Amino acid sequence: MTVVYFDRSKKIFARRQKTPLFWGKDKELLPFSGQLNRECSFRLVLKGEAAGPIIGILATKSQKGVISGSRDFYIRIQQKLQEKAGGLSFLFSLEDIRGETINGLFWDTGNGKWLRAIFPLPDTVYNRISSREEELAESFLQFSALLKQKGIPFFNPHFLNKYHLYETLLQQPEIAPFLPETVQVTDQNHFYCFLEQHRDVYVKPAARSQGYGIRRVIQHENGHFEYACPYSSRKFTDFAAVWRGIGKLLEKEAYLAQKTVQTVPLEGKKYDYRVHAHFNGKQYEVTGVGIRLARPGGITTHTAKGGEAAPLPPGANTSIVKEITPLIAACGTALSKAYGFFGEFTADIAPGLDGSLYLFELNAKPMEFDEPEIEEKKTEKLVDLFYMLSGYGPDD
Repeated sequence: MTVVYFDRSKKIFARRQKTPLFWGKDKELLPFSGQLNRECSFRLVLKGEAAGPIIGILATKSQKGVISGSRDFYIRIQQKLQEKAGGLSFLFSLEDIRGETINGLFWDTGNGKWLRAIFPLPDTVYNRISSREEELAESFLQFSALLKQKGIPFFNPHFLNKYHLYETLLQQPEIAPFLPETVQVTDQNHFYCFLEQHRDVYVKPAARSQGYGIRRVIQHENGHFEYACPYSSRKFTDFAAVWRGIGKLLEKEAYLAQKTVQTVPLEGKKYDYRVHAHFNGKQYEVTGVGIRLARPGGITTHTAKGGEAAPLPPGANTSIVKEITPLIAACGTALSKAYGFFGEFTADIAPGLDGSLYLFELNAKPMEFDEPEIEEKKTEKLVDLFYMLSGYGPDD
């Protein structure tokens, strides 16, 4: 273990020891200074003459210069690094990259403040960009190429397209039986045939999450149709009226249609398991499981659209984790093989009335969980992964 200090006047980190000390992926020399503020110091793991890990958290910056995401989560990461063997994390946006240095933002745990500093290229980069469009920008592609060139681990690589993901998972024998039939909505006749076959379908945007843009369409025995949004529902006597609504959605973005699965209710409401998973160095495993309940008559369990978190039944966690673990492990392997390394992901899974489990979605950028114990374990497992990927773990 060693300690580095922050020079507030120069906005750089430095060492007090006279022997050389290097940090970052390129093992840059930390400057020496005999007059440093001891109040702003950080423990780092020492490997020979190199100190780390230095963890870069790539996030979106708003037009007002505010970094997106949960500040509490970012603070917990830094605190957990210091509680464990040591380490330093910092936030940055694509705009903060200056060649092979980064003007980052770090949490001073001793003084409870966010401070700016110049950092080298980090040992590992954790992708928390919140905009799909930003991941298509030339600056993102160039930075991704630089990380690959330097051999810097980078996860999670990008957002997922729901339909492309469905096609990928469908090729996996361990996963395909758990997937509700899904098609891309291309035209009126194609959608009508799919609806006529299943009578009850969900319509979802291919490139959004948290229940945004979701619809449910039901064709009743009398030939009438029900068109439901998260907070309202309308009935129509002809399909043309339904298609007008779907058509307006398609003008803005790509949509898919998914067969509605009759799932086991909880307290008379639709529910599913919200599962966080992480890579443990060998395989993917379940970090924690929460329950999300739809509002009465609601079509989605997402809390952003009226759903709510609910506690697991007493003693149910062990049996649920055991049941879903093989599926989660297969999903993580398939994700990383198809798209690049995912250190974590979330899954929406529900038990069907037919006794089978159903996998509705995988998400590449996990949101904050309402359950404090899951958030705590998620942070701990992420920090363990940072150590492993950066080469500063106990076994390195």
